[in-house]
Amino acid sequence: MKCYFLSIVFCIASLLSFGQINPEKRTGTWYMLFTTHQVSDKLSINAGMQLRYYELISNYNLDFFYTGLSYAINPKVNLTFNYGYLDIDRSIEFTDVTNTIEHRFYEQITYKHDLLKLPIRHRFRLEHRFLHDVFENENQNRIRYRLGTSVKLNTQFYITANNEFFLNLEGETFRENRLYTAFGIIINKNIKLEIGYMNQHINNLDLDRLQFGLYITTDFRIKKPD
Repeated sequence: MKCYFLSIVFCIASLLSFGQINPEKRTGTWYMLFTTHQVSDKLSINAGMQLRYYELISNYNLDFFYTGLSYAINPKVNLTFNYGYLDIDRSIEFTDVTNTIEHRFYEQITYKHDLLKLPIRHRFRLEHRFLHDVFENENQNRIRYRLGTSVKLNTQFYITANNEFFLNLEGETFRENRLYTAFGIIINKNIKLEIGYMNQHINNLDLDRLQFGLYITTDFRIKKPD
């Protein structure tokens, strides 16, 4: 079943990608890896990467690598501090700036609860962006809020959906919104795979993005002897 589902997704992506005219309007893809390493009952290390393309596997957009620490205040509230490095190709924007390097720091709080037996997750994030190109260095700050849910279909499959909006603290206030939905496959207790679709409204463009996310969790806590 997994192979058939992946084949269908790739076929649809190929048709959509080659059916457009302008590269920025083609169906792009994000390939993502998320890892979480539990080191104590409260503390965990997270790390991951993203490869983003304007098309299925070509027309490079950016690389994104990140790592950081998370601290669980209680089972419902989690605090995170992360650093990210981005290498962004901006040539598709038809500007004189073809490449931008970004160093990103962000603080984040997540809160989860149930609403009529439906799991609800809130994520608040404050980002500090330091962008460097051949012409100038620029600092930007923004607030992100994401509201989402995830519902299990059975012990192996689930569906998830969320919406996230961005609030810039400098320049144009509202420039981006992301609406996402995905089908998840629980491979085992440590690994799951999500295959999803995201509509990204950014800079007055509505972009279609397929997302392939691999989630890996490990537990390095020292178990007490019985």
